[in-house]
Amino acid sequence: MNNTQGKTIAIIGAGASGTACFLQIVVKYSIQKEKKPLKIIIFEKRPAFGEGLAFGTGQEGHLLNTKAGLMGIFPHERLHFVQWMHENQEMIAKDFPQVNIHPDAYPPRMLFGTYVQHCFHTYCAIAEEEGITVEQARTEVLDATITANNTLLLKGEDKQTYRADYAILATGNPASNTFGKLHKSSQFFSSPWPSSALLSRIQDKEARVSIVGSSLTAIDALMTLIDNGHKGAISFFSLKGLLPRVQSPVEIPYERKILTLANVRKSIREKREPLRLTDLIRMFRAEAESYLERPIDWVAEERENKDQLQLLEEDIRLATGKQCLLQNILYSLREETYDLWQLLPPDQKMLFINWIKPYFDINRHAMPIENSIKIRDVLRTGQLTIIGNTDDIVWKNKRFLLTTADGLVTEADYVINASGPAVMIDKMVDQPLFAQLLKKKYVEQHTVGGIKADLDTLRVRVVSRKRPSPFYVIGHQLIGQQLDVNALWFNVAQADLLSSSLVNELF
Repeated sequence: MNNTQGKTIAIIGAGASGTACFLQIVVKYSIQKEKKPLKIIIFEKRPAFGEGLAFGTGQEGHLLNTKAGLMGIFPHERLHFVQWMHENQEMIAKDFPQVNIHPDAYPPRMLFGTYVQHCFHTYCAIAEEEGITVEQARTEVLDATITANNTLLLKGEDKQTYRADYAILATGNPASNTFGKLHKSSQFFSSPWPSSALLSRIQDKEARVSIVGSSLTAIDALMTLIDNGHKGAISFFSLKGLLPRVQSPVEIPYERKILTLANVRKSIREKREPLRLTDLIRMFRAEAESYLERPIDWVAEERENKDQLQLLEEDIRLATGKQCLLQNILYSLREETYDLWQLLPPDQKMLFINWIKPYFDINRHAMPIENSIKIRDVLRTGQLTIIGNTDDIVWKNKRFLLTTADGLVTEADYVINASGPAVMIDKMVDQPLFAQLLKKKYVEQHTVGGIKADLDTLRVRVVSRKRPSPFYVIGHQLIGQQLDVNALWFNVAQADLLSSSLVNELF
């Protein structure tokens, strides 16, 4: 189709969120009665379109941290991934014989990446049938200019300039911005991704490796090492020294009676005061105690400075038995977390991120039981140690010195930074486009993190601009306004919202 008088949409990033946006734009365009010329340019700096960094790991030991029954790439079709696996049983039996095709299973991420790629290529073909021009640009967008007529000029790393009427910022998770002073060392990894970099540069299987962090990302780095025969000492060097808890093989529904959205709103209405984080904590505790019909010793529930192996073994017993009540309460909040987050004022959101989030994350974002067993085993042998209360890391005399706040010093030959993605836009140094957008005042940084956007449309919002922004945004770059930015099921729903808004602009 000739696109001379049509519109062009750029999707910057072809991971899962960018692909979800692409699929929905094609679906919504295809049902229009009167079609106008449309071109979609999809930018991806990685070799493959569709899988993204998170699902293109190449390591079977990197499992989904969300059950398969929530991983459908189409809105309101959460079982689509499971259905696709059933349709491709022969391939899965050959390439992934360990996979159990079930909504409660946690398959390898690379299998999910194959699924997303399949959907991407299927809808490229459908787009062609519908007369949509699809261009795949294997480059990174480094800069953008908004023209006088409110369209975009996008500058790629390939030195090409691309024209677009709208752009979707779907760049995925940035690297951590911590320990920048160590980046010059060839034995420091600013990110566990891609895993091939770890394997190619850590040749000595007896080398001492420290992984900064102890979250799900740190566990992925650990799996990369031990699944590929690493025998040397490994440590998690973590601020809190906390492991994620363990996912139960089957999620048991929990019906909340106290910590409900209705009760939260009632409290705001009756008190005539903004919601406070302490209000939610009190309601959470009351919910758990009401279910158990007894008080809980909350001090005893604290997990810092305790034997993490002992806690992990208990978590495995809970996951395979009666389950963890606190986890079940948080899982039951899955559909309401976003609404509760919107009710918190900015200062309370900051308080949550700085105070509560580590404890929230280990319960809400637990690890698959398969990984918990592997971690238990390397903790038992002593190959893995967990160091909390961290302070600093320096490179000295050809090795790293890792120091805790109480003066304990350990050594490592390699350090892998798995401390989590940068939150503030001006710290997302591995995504240079945002530095340019911030400099040109095309985006505004949110006080809690990420950038500001209209949450009804996901269109970037800049108070000083008189005209609507040509940028839309999805995923981690909305961390200040949305909490579940790393949950695929949430981002799929947001892609539905964004694509509806954008297609309405076109017709």
